[in-house]
Amino acid sequence: MLTDAQVRKIKALDKKKRYSDEKGLYLEVTPSGGKFWRLKYRFNGRESTLTIGSYPEITLAQARRARDEARIQLYNGIDPNAIKNERLQQTDESTLFKSLAMEWMEDRKPVIKEGTYLRDLSVFEKDLFPALGHMPIDQIKGKDILACAKQIEARGAQEMAKRSIPLAGRIFRFAIRKGLIENDPTPHLQEALKPRKVKHMARLDISEFPPFLERMDHYHGNILVKTALQFMTLTFVRTAELINMEWDEIDFENKLWRIPAYKMKMALPHIVPLSRQAIVLIEDLKPLTGNKQFVFYNHSTAKPLSNNALLSAIRTMGYTGKMTGHGFRGLASTTLHEQGYMHDAIEIQLAHTVGNAVSQAYNHAQHLEYRTKMMQEWSDFIDSLRDKIVPFPKNRRA
Repeated sequence: MLTDAQVRKIKALDKKKRYSDEKGLYLEVTPSGGKFWRLKYRFNGRESTLTIGSYPEITLAQARRARDEARIQLYNGIDPNAIKNERLQQTDESTLFKSLAMEWMEDRKPVIKEGTYLRDLSVFEKDLFPALGHMPIDQIKGKDILACAKQIEARGAQEMAKRSIPLAGRIFRFAIRKGLIENDPTPHLQEALKPRKVKHMARLDISEFPPFLERMDHYHGNILVKTALQFMTLTFVRTAELINMEWDEIDFENKLWRIPAYKMKMALPHIVPLSRQAIVLIEDLKPLTGNKQFVFYNHSTAKPLSNNALLSAIRTMGYTGKMTGHGFRGLASTTLHEQGYMHDAIEIQLAHTVGNAVSQAYNHAQHLEYRTKMMQEWSDFIDSLRDKIVPFPKNRRA
């Protein structure tokens, strides 16, 4: 039999583990730190499991009382899970986390971009609803949300884990406005997640780039993937920004790609000057995806290209562990700095923060004329690498 002291000391392990009490009752501990009381029983010859609740909200003594109540139900020919389900059905469904989240999402849908809606819906459906969706909003505690975020973190999706907490908080504040609850338990929960580790992405040196360009230009896979890699070489945007590029964001007349703030990592709008070579690449895709929302629309999946599609192509080209989508950014930054281009212009083009909060709000348009010239010279430089010639122009600080 378990004791209170033993239960308090139990720590999470790399794998899920069960700690038996007696008469079918056990405590299940997940790798993310969740502790759940469960009862194993047989009804009509079939084995079933009843989830009693989580520790420490349900103490050992309370779990045993719930176990004994369930055993009495079994003695009377009643399935304990049937009783539990009946109680849940009696709960007002409009107060469930999932119902409130979907109501909040529908309220926002007319005033936000479809990409934002789909991004948030994905977080809800993949991670938040399975853990919290069936629970009444007034019964969800901070530890429930944190356990959910920890589970996301455990699979290596740190950014998604951090995003899930404020997204859940929006639903709590929505419920507060509806008069259903009085407090939002999410503030400060992110502090309990692991600090983000700085990860240096694999990338080539500029001296190694000509052979890579040759393999990329001779890649015989999906034309969208090939074009995406070529376009990334010229613009060095983030992979997520590239694959979610939309036709109505491109100003062909002025040769600019205007990325809205909601798509950017720093939540600020971004302008990418497009060189002649970049415009040609995009123009060539018009017959394939010009009637769709996304430039890199994958007809086989009815979605934009995935990051994995680009990584798979890089692997096929023989550069596993040597180059990543992020590697294009590091390569461009290092080379442009070494060639004497203006630091602030490079940082702004990389969509890094430059200056104070006020200047950051406007810096997407700063040094635009200079950056337009720089991006054209960068594309010309990339072309020169194909011919094994490196003629960067002089006086780049002007």
